[in-house]
Amino acid sequence: MQRAPSLVWRVFDQAFNQGNLAVVDEVLAPGHHAHITIGGAPHGPHGLKLMIAIFRAAFPDLLCTVEDEIVQGDKFAVR
Repeated sequence: MQRAPSLVWRVFDQAFNQGNLAVVDEVLAPGHHAHITIGGAPHGPHGLKLMIAIFRAAFPDLLCTVEDEIVQGDKFAVR
């Protein structure tokens, strides 16, 4: 049985892989605290969108695959 795509999967597939940065605002709260921001980038959706844009500019054929997800309450981690 196949499960529905998670919100985390949507961010990786639509934002990182397809360049649709609007999905970040759709699925993340304004106070979201990303632990993967690039030095000096703000936290929250805006900082994540900046980081994604930098990655996509450096690697135009970027393709991210979510192998595992861990969700506990309102926190998540992916590999």
